Amino acid sequence: MPRRTETRERILRAAVDTLATQGFSTSTARAIAATGGFAPGVIYYHFEDLEDLLLAAMRHSSDSRMERYTARTSGVRGARELLPALRELYEEDVATGHIAAVQELVAGAVGATRLAEGVRAEIRRWEDFTETLIGRLLGDSPLAALIPGREAAMAAMAFYLGLEMLTHLDGDRGRSDTLFAAAAGLADMLDALAGLTGGDEQG
Repeated sequence: MPRRTETRERILRAAVDTLATQGFSTSTARAIAATGGFAPGVIYYHFEDLEDLLLAAMRHSSDSRMERYTARTSGVRGARELLPALRELYEEDVATGHIAAVQELVAGAVGATRLAEGVRAEIRRWEDFTETLIGRLLGDSPLAALIPGREAAMAAMAFYLGLEMLTHLDGDRGRSDTLFAAAAGLADMLDALAGLTGGDEQG
């Protein structure tokens, strides 16, 4: 990897880590530089300003996670099979700081037009992915006519971000374990309604 590219990657990673651990309001150039172990001036050699860096960091982290989500959910059939994949991916999002960083940017984008536009674009990209995944799971089952894909995708994104906000506030990571466990029964019911029981496969 060229040195310039390596340095840029280091700055982006430091920005994500700082957002995730210190929050939006304290993710200054100085704080990000301290996290990454480089001089603050290095940031402005690679990025126009702090907002440019934060948006680039979100896209960088999002690209990496989107690649992972796409690979992990490829070929998954049915809600029951999807559930452990989503749980694994969520735990990775927590461990890498991705979800916390995104949640901080969502909160911090209020009142910042350029930042808000960039954050909305990334959220829409994930809504598109989620809508496609929902459509693939439902296929031509009767549920496809009852569940509006776009609205369901929006609800899933709201739940995802809200879960991180609540667990961040009370520090209880067991909350997500409880929710994923409770979702198992619902997943079975959805698969039954979609006709995925008895070994049937849904493409």
